[in-house]
Amino acid sequence: MASEAQSRYKMVNVRTGHVIMEHDVLSHAARSYFCDEPVPPREDYREGPHRWRYAGMAQSFQFDILDERTGEIVPLREMLGLVYYANAKPDSTLHRLGKIAHDNGISVYAAVAYENPDGSVRVLDGEKVRLLNALFNGRLHTPGKKILILPDLFDIYRTVSYGDIMIDFGLASMEPDET
Repeated sequence: MASEAQSRYKMVNVRTGHVIMEHDVLSHAARSYFCDEPVPPREDYREGPHRWRYAGMAQSFQFDILDERTGEIVPLREMLGLVYYANAKPDSTLHRLGKIAHDNGISVYAAVAYENPDGSVRVLDGEKVRLLNALFNGRLHTPGKKILILPDLFDIYRTVSYGDIMIDFGLASMEPDET
């Protein structure tokens, strides 16, 4: 199964950049977005009734998934990152599920998406989550190891601190698999 997934799905259109975190000084709302500019913006700015102030950044990247069988490229621009279950709060549902799965050789991640322009939280659709699972399970080289990526149905976007790095760098390594 892993060899089929490995030969079928590939990480393409990798864009390096930063996840920029900002907060509104008036309403105390927070948001984040991906920026691929060489020098990320840090200045305050107004947007409607909001006055956004830079709150931090983390190096990151975005990518799309290529289905090498069909040639279809699925963009993942709305994905902020993958949160490993152990990085969630210990009393959270994700952490409790992940701990049970971990005892059975399965590493659990939540795929966290950026928020919609109106401030509501996005959830990656099922097909994109399925493709993420196929892509990353196809990259595994350890027998018996399995990855389970779930959509963020756990409110991780709202509960993980904006200052936390929200990606597992080993899992989402940008180095392509040698095939």
